[in-house]
Amino acid sequence: MISKTSLLSLLSASLLTLVACSSSETKQTLADIDLSDDTNMQSNVFVKPKSEEEIKQAYYSYIRNASKNDKSRQTAINRIAAMELNLTNKILADSDVDSSGELEDELYTQSLHKAVTLLSESLRDFPDANDNDQTLYQLARTQDQLGNYSEAISALNQLVSKYPESKFYAEAQFRLGEHAFISGDFIGAEDAYTEVILTPTNDRFYEKSLFKRGWTRYKQQLYHEAVDDYLQALTYHQFDEPEQLNKTEKDQFDEYFRAIGLVFSHLRGAEGLNEYFADKSDFRYLFHSYTVVADIYLQQERFSDAVQTLELFMEQHPQAAEKPLAHLRVLEIWQEGNFTDRVREESEKLYVNYNPGSSFWTNNSNEETKKKLEKRLREYIVLVANYHHSEYQRKSKARDLNKASLWYERYLTHYPNFAKQDSINTQYANLLADTGDDGKAIAYFENAAYDGELILDKSAAYSTIVLSNKLFESTSGKQKSDWLNKHIEYSRRYLELYPNDENSAVIITNAAEMSYRAKDYESAIAISELAALNLSSQQLFNLNNIKARSYLEQKQYAEAESAFLDLLQSKRIPSSQEKAIQNSISLAIYRQAEAEKNAGNTVLALKHFSRISESNPRSELAPTGLYDAISLAMKQELWSDAIFYIESFQKRYPGHKRNKEISRQLSVAYLKSNQDDKAARQLERLAQADDSADVKMAALWQAAELYEKQEDVAGAIRSYRDYAHTYPAPYPQNIEAMYKLSELYRQSGDISKRYFWQNKIKNTDKKTSNRLKTDRTNHIAATTILDLAGQKTESFDRIKLAEPLAKNLKRKKQFMQEAIKLYGQASAYNQAEVTTQATYSIASIYLHFSKALLDSERPARLAGEELEQYNILLEDQAFPFEEKSIEFHETNLSRVKDGTYNKWVKSSYENLVELFPVRFSRKGKVEVFESE
Repeated sequence: MISKTSLLSLLSASLLTLVACSSSETKQTLADIDLSDDTNMQSNVFVKPKSEEEIKQAYYSYIRNASKNDKSRQTAINRIAAMELNLTNKILADSDVDSSGELEDELYTQSLHKAVTLLSESLRDFPDANDNDQTLYQLARTQDQLGNYSEAISALNQLVSKYPESKFYAEAQFRLGEHAFISGDFIGAEDAYTEVILTPTNDRFYEKSLFKRGWTRYKQQLYHEAVDDYLQALTYHQFDEPEQLNKTEKDQFDEYFRAIGLVFSHLRGAEGLNEYFADKSDFRYLFHSYTVVADIYLQQERFSDAVQTLELFMEQHPQAAEKPLAHLRVLEIWQEGNFTDRVREESEKLYVNYNPGSSFWTNNSNEETKKKLEKRLREYIVLVANYHHSEYQRKSKARDLNKASLWYERYLTHYPNFAKQDSINTQYANLLADTGDDGKAIAYFENAAYDGELILDKSAAYSTIVLSNKLFESTSGKQKSDWLNKHIEYSRRYLELYPNDENSAVIITNAAEMSYRAKDYESAIAISELAALNLSSQQLFNLNNIKARSYLEQKQYAEAESAFLDLLQSKRIPSSQEKAIQNSISLAIYRQAEAEKNAGNTVLALKHFSRISESNPRSELAPTGLYDAISLAMKQELWSDAIFYIESFQKRYPGHKRNKEISRQLSVAYLKSNQDDKAARQLERLAQADDSADVKMAALWQAAELYEKQEDVAGAIRSYRDYAHTYPAPYPQNIEAMYKLSELYRQSGDISKRYFWQNKIKNTDKKTSNRLKTDRTNHIAATTILDLAGQKTESFDRIKLAEPLAKNLKRKKQFMQEAIKLYGQASAYNQAEVTTQATYSIASIYLHFSKALLDSERPARLAGEELEQYNILLEDQAFPFEEKSIEFHETNLSRVKDGTYNKWVKSSYENLVELFPVRFSRKGKVEVFESE
């Protein structure tokens, strides 16, 4: 394959065509050969152009046949040579794209050999041709391409010796200089380069020749002369500022200064620099020259010499704008040599002299230098601070602590905007935390960790959580509250960004517990809701438990209930806590009920109160909730609801202490809902079970009344009887019960039991103190006794005075006496109605007995006078009774004067008119009585 690298040092490809283009004007025959150069190609007659190969073969044919003195032959030779060289160029160009192997290499070499042969023939046959300098130049180039370096140098020597005015002269000398340099002929090379420098048309090779001549002089140890050449080449080039150079330019720039540096390394280094530049202080690259020399020493690990070089620069040029850079470079050299003590010393100097607040920058406004110094100084501040920090951690010496703090503070004073980037806040915070200064440390951790809501440094963020927890535990009052708030905020940010971090489980649990203990329930809820998937079931249970209880404390009862219900579904719920959670659910429901009650939402309140017993009947609050539902329903007069809740209560909690109380309410609810039958039964049960005697008594009485109202005679009798037997006091109620019983038995036709209770009324009242009696009791007693008297009267009336007369008379007299006695007892109560009726009844009994005597059956054995005598005797016996009747009627009638006049007084009067007409039948008398 063709070697491309060997061609880089050759002449440019554009010179290949010069041979063909610079020959003298060709004859017509040559124009006929090469139609591509024919100006007649634009004629109207079309002529097919010849191919490259056809043209070339035509030229070869021409030079073989033409006379050697034919000047056109030289042109043809040069033209063919150019075509051969063009072919090599084409082969090279094609080989860049697609290499076809040895065939192309062979064609390339053949074409070069042909070109050499043709060019040599041209020089031989036409030694005095005007353009032979060009032919020699082309021959040298072609020989070089073939690797025939001696032949190439020979051609170049011929060119420079024969044609000193040739435009190729400078390049030819440069190539000869290069060859001499490579061959070690430094004097010859120097001469050749000098020729180039002195040649007027040397623009292309002037700078290179200066530089290369410098190297030849360097090789000859002519160091001052060498550096003169280097600096002249450098100045001639006019480089931009080093920072603005592209790679090619920068490489060349560095090469120049590498050479300069090598020279001065042989001229006592810095001292040589000082001497050489003593009168060149305005040299543009003065500082760079010193740094190059210093870098050479550095490569040789001569660190002190490198530093001395830069220090001499600062000493000799104290006002130089690059002085800070020199100082910086000294520091860098000590660092590269691992001279840590020197690094710290120089860092201190660099900081003191060139920190951003230094007075140096007041008089030196080079912003580029300042920026570079600031950047590097920032790095060294970090380096020194880290060193002392590390030493403090290792040895715990106060000196290192103070030094580390000083350097961290210096950094934060001048470079606060880079503190996050360089982790200074974090490092300083760690140092402070190591010393126990948690309050100050957390401030720096916070600066490192956060940018608003964003977390920039995860580790620092975690540290703020740890320290805020410590500070919360160790402070009190408002400080404690403040640290809690910070801890919650730090934890929230961390958990939102790193929910599944290995630390998140501990963070969320601790933050939630802290919030709950501090009664910051809102934060406890917010933190708990950040629970991640990596929590264990136990951790998740504890967290949700906190959340649920926080909802409860926040009076968010519906949310609390939901949270507690979720807890019950937990796979890891401790059995010891299950009951507590169930009770908490009940409490949440109960609080919902209370809230709805207070808001006036009775329906919802009742629903919540009652559903506790439905969802968790064994809860401690279940009966309380149901009881409150009962109370609310009763208060709102929702009798059906109240009855339902009471019956549910009695069914679920038969032994509950409030059962007797709600039993009373049940009876009221029955009454209010017009369910008298159920109310009566409930009251009857209440009378048996209630602890309060007053309640039992009242319930029994009300039950009796309800039974009576419902015409449930048996129920009424049962209740009144129980009352009468059980509650002798208060007396008025007791006698009323007995009276009710007497009346109910009358209705039921049970005469004996009626008689029993009437007699019990009579006897009880007789034994009862008057102070316990009332008008009502007197009325009941009087009317009852009156009724008993009436019953005796009926028995009296039923007995006829007939045989056996003595027996019947005795019995009739007994009933009469009993009746009169009872009437007398009834009258003793001074009840006008009763007294007048009793008086009238007594009068009637006497009259009846008088008449009964007269109408009695006569003994069968009597007749005639005996019978007459018997009748007279009966009349004598009957008359007093009639008199008694009149007496009692008159007594009754006399009550008119006291304002008493009723049907019984009137009846007595009517009987008196009949019995004693002479006295009572006069109209005036009657009118007087009636008017009275």
